[in-house]
Amino acid sequence: MPALGEYLGALLAEITNSRVQADLESARIAQLYASHPLLQHMPVPRFRTPNISLDLPVAIEKVDLLPAKPDPEELTALRTRLDGIIDQELSRLKLQLPADLRKRLADNLDRLFNRLKSSNSVSTSDAIKASDDAVTAALAAIGAASKEAATVDPALEPSLRRQFAPEFLKLQPPPPNVQVLVATAQLKEIAPPLVLTRINLTISEEGVEWTQTNPSDSSTKTLLPE
Repeated sequence: MPALGEYLGALLAEITNSRVQADLESARIAQLYASHPLLQHMPVPRFRTPNISLDLPVAIEKVDLLPAKPDPEELTALRTRLDGIIDQELSRLKLQLPADLRKRLADNLDRLFNRLKSSNSVSTSDAIKASDDAVTAALAAIGAASKEAATVDPALEPSLRRQFAPEFLKLQPPPPNVQVLVATAQLKEIAPPLVLTRINLTISEEGVEWTQTNPSDSSTKTLLPE
């Protein structure tokens, strides 16, 4: 009984492998054409699959809901990463928080993380709000540490938001694991075809090729769309 993602991934992998096998056969035929006095002047045939449509009947066996409550250890690690980001910004600005401002910032962040610890789950909106609250607390402390508000780097706020948001979004629980039945014999025994879940996929082929901008430097070798 595979997970839905594993099933679809395996199908996509097999389709990709079919393209590999087709290209290997094209390479073999190209060698044959090159060695033939008449065929060497003709174009080498190559098979491509620009579009593949799949109609997949599946039966959903069960949905495994993974734990949604934030992991205390994960929250502790996140708090450590936030402190590190704030210290980096302070170092860049050549500022040092006095003890009272450092304590005020720590208290504000403690309240924020206590709220997260008591929540049953962290949605996207919850993560964004928590990130915004953390940015506000950091800006207030850093602004108070500056002699004048105008001396605070205007790039500070967008920098904090850019670094904080991805960290808090990691608190979102993973999506549920959907287990499905896909074998034809099993599907025939379960229910009439009309009541099965059907997944319609249209796959478009896009190739990539190796390109090396500097022949003497292997680190410049990258994959680019063909």
